[in-house]
Amino acid sequence: VTVLPAGTYFSKAGDKSTVVETGIDAMVMEEHDRAAPCGTGAVKAAGNYAADLEPVHAAKEKGYGTTLYLDAKEHRYIEEFSVCNFVGITADGRYVTPKSDAILASTTNRMLQQLAEDEGLKVEQRPVDFDKEIEDFIEVGMVGTAAVLVRVKSITRGDRTYKFESFNTLSRLREKFTAIQCGEEPDVHNWMVDVCPVPNRQ
Repeated sequence: VTVLPAGTYFSKAGDKSTVVETGIDAMVMEEHDRAAPCGTGAVKAAGNYAADLEPVHAAKEKGYGTTLYLDAKEHRYIEEFSVCNFVGITADGRYVTPKSDAILASTTNRMLQQLAEDEGLKVEQRPVDFDKEIEDFIEVGMVGTAAVLVRVKSITRGDRTYKFESFNTLSRLREKFTAIQCGEEPDVHNWMVDVCPVPNRQ
């Protein structure tokens, strides 16, 4: 099941502006781990979100909008943002998202992957080595049911900040995704389900 939220997940209450296009800054969380190997990271459990409460508040006190977690064993491979999947577009046009037993599978991410393939993009779901690959990305986004797809304009790890100037491809995929949700684009993959008849108001 996928649903359309009433507002932008990362907007402040009463703020009609959106960070979807302008983007947020993220920091790699080194002092805390989101999920342990062979743990419950891939399960939709409240405890997975609770583990990020203190770290994300600490990140916001430093001026960042969210946290990015690496794998707990080596602190080498990208896992997830605070409450969202990581997706990136490489300079050669690949849609890349991490694969790990500690990552919560995202229906939204799977649908965006399909839309990317529909456009002819190569989709890769695999381990992503942060230090070796982060500079390969020209676009980075956070994907989730409520967030849908939000731009990440920079990621800081230690004293290095990596900036992502573009959001063209991910923005286009997001627009296509929400257009299908709203019935403005044909649902060629049969994702949408009528849960009840539309009442006749005539």
